[in-house]
Amino acid sequence: MDDMKTLDAGYFSKLWETRQNCRLDHSSEVWDERAQEWIDELGSDGEGKAGMRERIDHMARYLRSRGLLGAESTVIDVGCGPGLFVMEFAKTALHAVGLDHSRRFVDYAEKRANAGGVGNVSFVEKDFISLDSDGLTDLGTFDLVFTSITPAATAKGSLEKLMKMSCGFCLNTSFVNVKDTLAERVSVDVFGEKYNPRFDGTGFYALFNLLWLSGYYPETSYYTDVRAETVVPSLRYASYCANLCGRHEPEDARRTLRYLEKHGESERCSEYRYGSILWDVRLRDGRKTSKT
Repeated sequence: MDDMKTLDAGYFSKLWETRQNCRLDHSSEVWDERAQEWIDELGSDGEGKAGMRERIDHMARYLRSRGLLGAESTVIDVGCGPGLFVMEFAKTALHAVGLDHSRRFVDYAEKRANAGGVGNVSFVEKDFISLDSDGLTDLGTFDLVFTSITPAATAKGSLEKLMKMSCGFCLNTSFVNVKDTLAERVSVDVFGEKYNPRFDGTGFYALFNLLWLSGYYPETSYYTDVRAETVVPSLRYASYCANLCGRHEPEDARRTLRYLEKHGESERCSEYRYGSILWDVRLRDGRKTSKT
């Protein structure tokens, strides 16, 4: 390779911690606002769109096949959102915990668990990014520490904190590639530029190399969700579509919404490829690297 600095764990640590989603505002107020939009989208049955349910089922099957969601297993989902993964994990785990920065998400998840009579779950409202050592001790240690597409995992120092909470395994899931025909049109027609997806696998690449160079043995797996649907213009989707194009300002979302409203209902074909990295925090060797 041309630039041998990529063999330095510090390089990958910086790459992991400085990706685009870290530029966004992650205050509790912002997440409460976003939480309500997600909750509304889940519908009366709380299951949401088929793609989400299928991905949760796929992940749970994978973890059960590895023996990580057995009768004696404890698991925590950091950045759990509405708690869908937590509720699924609890079907076979001894206990499942969901942690989220949003009070609205936590309240929703608790109500769902109570309504379903699920007693082996608990939900905690905490900002994981700002947690200190005492806060980690209060949470305890778990056989599996799980994160899925959350900024809680990528903030400076968060990876070390996640591993400190684990007495067994950690698993992180992120996007490795996103194709979206509507976002491609928006990028060209609204922003006047070729579609360059925000989710390009950089995080997955950075985390795998960081773990490897730190002496761990990361295992990878993949899941692909392909679908076609009709999109009704909404500010939530406009914001999401703008973010796919690497645009994060409120005005970008408003411009996108005006474009969508002008064209009415739009057909959208998407392909979401997710990558998961699983590693045993107890299995770590010294590993010499070279920068020659």
